[in-house]
Amino acid sequence: MVRPYRVRSPRRAAGLAGAILALTFSLVPPLAAGDDFRLSHQVVPTAQSIDLRLDPSLDDYRGSTSIQLEVKEPTDSFMLHSEETTITKANLQGAAGAVEVSFADAGQNRTRFTSSQALSPGTYTLDLQFESPYNTQAIGLYRMESEGVGYAFTQFEPDDARLAFPCWDEPEFKIPFTVAISVPEGQLAVSNTPIVEQTTADGWTRFAFAQTKPLPTYLVAIAAGPLETTPMNGLGVPGKIVTVAGQSQYTQLAKEMTPPILRALEEYFGGPYPYEKLDFIAIPEYWPGAMEHPGAVTFADRVLILDPETASLSARRRLARIIAHELAHQWFGDLVTMQWWDDLWLNESFADWMGDRITHQVFPEFRQDLSTLRSAQGVLGSDASPQQRAIRQPVVSTDSLLQSVGLAYNKGKTVIAMFEHWMGPEAFRAGVNHYLAENAWGNATAEDLWKALDEKSGRDVSQHIDTFISQPGVPLVTVEPLAEGRIKLTQRRFANHGVEIEPKQWDIPVGLKFPAGDELATRTVLLTGGETVVDLGTGETPAWIFPNAGGRGYYRWSVPTSMLTDLAARAPELLTDGERIGFLGNLGALMAGGLVDGGTYLEALSGFAADPEPMVISDALGRLDGTENAFVTEELEDEFAVYVQRLLGPAFERYGVEAKPGEAETVALLRPRILGWLGETGQDPRVISWAKETTKAFLNDPRSVDPSLVGVALALAAHDGDEKLFNEFKKRFEEAQVPALRSAYLSALGQFREPGIVDQALAYNLTGPMRPNELFTITTGVGGADNGADLVWDWTTSNLETIAARLPPGYMAYLPFIGSGCSTERLEKTMEFFSHPEHQAPGMDRTMARVAEGVEQCVALRAREGQAVAAYVTSFAAE
Repeated sequence: MVRPYRVRSPRRAAGLAGAILALTFSLVPPLAAGDDFRLSHQVVPTAQSIDLRLDPSLDDYRGSTSIQLEVKEPTDSFMLHSEETTITKANLQGAAGAVEVSFADAGQNRTRFTSSQALSPGTYTLDLQFESPYNTQAIGLYRMESEGVGYAFTQFEPDDARLAFPCWDEPEFKIPFTVAISVPEGQLAVSNTPIVEQTTADGWTRFAFAQTKPLPTYLVAIAAGPLETTPMNGLGVPGKIVTVAGQSQYTQLAKEMTPPILRALEEYFGGPYPYEKLDFIAIPEYWPGAMEHPGAVTFADRVLILDPETASLSARRRLARIIAHELAHQWFGDLVTMQWWDDLWLNESFADWMGDRITHQVFPEFRQDLSTLRSAQGVLGSDASPQQRAIRQPVVSTDSLLQSVGLAYNKGKTVIAMFEHWMGPEAFRAGVNHYLAENAWGNATAEDLWKALDEKSGRDVSQHIDTFISQPGVPLVTVEPLAEGRIKLTQRRFANHGVEIEPKQWDIPVGLKFPAGDELATRTVLLTGGETVVDLGTGETPAWIFPNAGGRGYYRWSVPTSMLTDLAARAPELLTDGERIGFLGNLGALMAGGLVDGGTYLEALSGFAADPEPMVISDALGRLDGTENAFVTEELEDEFAVYVQRLLGPAFERYGVEAKPGEAETVALLRPRILGWLGETGQDPRVISWAKETTKAFLNDPRSVDPSLVGVALALAAHDGDEKLFNEFKKRFEEAQVPALRSAYLSALGQFREPGIVDQALAYNLTGPMRPNELFTITTGVGGADNGADLVWDWTTSNLETIAARLPPGYMAYLPFIGSGCSTERLEKTMEFFSHPEHQAPGMDRTMARVAEGVEQCVALRAREGQAVAAYVTSFAAE
């Protein structure tokens, strides 16, 4: 599964909206905690057949299921999962004939079956008939409409298969499924395997599918309705792309990208794609970005459906890496599945690491390698919080999965990359493939992978990597130069300034880069204790040392101030693109930790605005976002606007507003960011005029505008746009056939700043034709306004009941993010509001703790460094 891309203002997303848009791919509905919520192994399924009768124009459906059971020890009862499903008939058959059985609700979304006599060990068949309403929150088996026509889709991870049919809804119950789906004549049904029989009678068409390989329930996929298909060739197995009516014409990019991605993965894993077919299903109403169902990978249509003539580089890169991520799961997650949800982090982080790797291999022009390093810096920042948990921890409720989304993807894949480099790529690959071969078609744990890596590398990988997996936090490695080419490395747990935090220690592969004569040398040292002395072999103290060679280490670092200043000044000369991105992230952490003052930080950061690599400049602008949020008060706004104009003026002149022949692809990612900063914060009249003219051209002909500039042009035009423009955007949103256009216009509706229009936008967010997954797009834009966070707070608290009805239950845990920012007053209001029982949901307490910590840190940082930052901004603006 892949998290969603963020829908942002030209510059930033705020509070609740930014949090939910960043996290929704892996948020899951809560389950009551307790030691007994997992099903017993006295009676287990060995195979299941499912027969559904689906008419997506109705509100409910019916079906039957036949489950082959193995009774392992005598018992007179057993349980399975069933939620919001009415079982109308149950029959149990054993070797000796029918067994009388009754059933009743057992709580925690389970049904207990009780037999009239003790069941002896052996095989049985449980036949059930049931009825169920379609879900309307885009989870379970749900219905949605596109252009007034009904469709049915599924999204089961982690435990929503029980909403669709009775089952053993836990990943370790990995069994073959045989699915049959009846739909109104003229419609189509799709599932994980090829169709083996299709019959039509009495106005219904029944599609019978081949039995699957062993699957957990969360990987079963179903789609039904008047679907369109287009073949996807060059895969080695049959494949097609499935869309709702009218979208099949926009599948060309996915069809071109998929074959080389799949071939690269087959080469890495040393064998062919392991399933009988490969379909992609584009879904308009979908919370995740994609989901790795074998043979039937589902995607949000905004990811998969792209018009080649209007698709931006960002959209194309996102499509490539999400395809790579989901196809990596076909081996790691599908072929071999986690035993239980405590290894969800490994399932997702490995696929994300592999997806990024393959994307960079197949499409190097996207520079996914740099994007991966940028994401690592984000999770390093959040992992410094004492509120964070270990990446791997016991899961006694799926509620706990809500709290580790960022860690599961970014910390996990960064740690994997660090240890892959330390082991050597070939040894790591050999260990991975040995793990897959040993556990194919079954379940495994992280320990099984560590064991394979130990065996193939000849190193104690499991011991070292466990120091990062089983405890939270980030190490800080300090470099102290000694005489005669020696240095001392020490480690402690990194913490933001003034934060009390429990000490920890790690086994850290520290990558050192330093001058050795006329050459640049690198060396990796495994720091396993509190300190060690390293002889660099240079004979004298190097002029500088960069202690994160390659930028791939999961740690913060500190060097003497003179070295830090020298590195900043000479960064393009001494450091690679990725190392410079790591330098910027580390620089921000040093300020947060009180190791660098605000003026020094901003001076060093400003120097990177002229970096030769566009993605490094883009990362510097991301750091500037945090600077503005923390330090730019109303009194400093004018000076900061001049600072932005002066800082980015040279980059604007260098890159302009139109692509130049031969420029790097990544300029297309940077250009809209420069324009957004200059137009929104810098109030540059040239950029504002450009935005208005570009928007006018786009409304006349969408293909006349560079796709990468559409979002920023519409947003800036909306900032001082009138009601006529607002209504035009609204009309275009409602009429859009291409998901990217729909998203562009919807995002722009949140960018208007005239108070009356803002009120209209927030009202439209609940009254307009929004899909559940679009609920926070407008509020993201509104939240970026000067008083936007307070407006979003008022809107959320005033409409909580309506919002709750549209969100899947687990997403409610994140609503307290409306209190984020640098306002203690808003934090206090948030804590008071969510203290009332009627406003609470499972998981909110931890969210509130994170929000409170963030606000307190922001306020403290502003008090500590605000004066130094203001002095630097004022001085820079006055030059």
